[in-house]
Amino acid sequence: MLKSKSNHELLSAALAGGLLLLVVLACRSTSHTPAPSWTKAKVLSDKEDHPSKIVSDGVAVYFVTGGTVASMNEGTNNIKRISLSDGAVTILVKGGKQIPEAMLAVDDKYLYWSDGGNILRLPKAGGTSEKIIPGVGQPDEIVMDGENFYWLIWTGEGSPPQPIMYAPKKGGEAKQLTPPQPPTTGLCLDGGFVYFMTGDGIKRVPKLGGGIVDVYRNSSTAPTLQLQQDADGFYFCQMDTMGDSHLVRLNKKTGELKSLASSINHTMEFAVSDGWVYYFSEVQGEGSFGPVSLLRVATIGSYVIEIDRGNAGWVKYLAVDTKQIYFTDISKVYALPK
Repeated sequence: MLKSKSNHELLSAALAGGLLLLVVLACRSTSHTPAPSWTKAKVLSDKEDHPSKIVSDGVAVYFVTGGTVASMNEGTNNIKRISLSDGAVTILVKGGKQIPEAMLAVDDKYLYWSDGGNILRLPKAGGTSEKIIPGVGQPDEIVMDGENFYWLIWTGEGSPPQPIMYAPKKGGEAKQLTPPQPPTTGLCLDGGFVYFMTGDGIKRVPKLGGGIVDVYRNSSTAPTLQLQQDADGFYFCQMDTMGDSHLVRLNKKTGELKSLASSINHTMEFAVSDGWVYYFSEVQGEGSFGPVSLLRVATIGSYVIEIDRGNAGWVKYLAVDTKQIYFTDISKVYALPK
């Protein structure tokens, strides 16, 4: 009896020792130096205060920094410009009491921005901002044609429905394009219509107002999110019941629905350009707090190509022009060839 007990104790000690060794080895295997982040991307600017919304006209990159009262006190609530010819970084808008929001748009002459209550513009090369549209609430996403701006009003969790708004680019009064809508997460223009995304699918309304028509009705109980388009299709995120999303294309002519990628991070922006969709997704097997990949997939469907991968912190905003892809993280602005 004593011998049996001794063997049992020895076996327990051996098992405990083996488990301890496994724990030590596991800790060693998971505590290694993290892989370098965004090794293929070029850093256009570093030591920025939480850079956010970013746009490009192919000549320069424009982005918002700061966004808080603390940033205002530190003088980093700004809109900046990076020249793509020589890399020079300049401040176009020094926030001061006006705090630039994460909303930017650019055309051939002007950069448009918002301070959370007005839409302003200034020459792209720099100059004085002028208020062109007052009383706009807080624009969340904005698109424009030659005549008008169209935008969504930012809504947080539990916010009441909000209308889609529009106003003339030359300046004037903001007006409601639609009655208040349920949470709306995407906006684009095609022909004479404004298309917008709700959790129920894609809807459209004439550019100068009128009846709302369903373009695509989401049959899932999980919502549809975001919206981009090109000449042939609409692109959006379809969430599943587990909270994950896949990337979907809706053919404009046939109405055919096609899954382009099985995983996309629907909280981060994606872009459609020259036959490709550029987007972010978590690296498989790395967990919820692991790195993210910047990926691309052909708009007609094909295998997914990883462009680069890096730390996920503060990555959300994405822009493309004819040559490059641009994105931001907590302190840097990056560029990658398309």
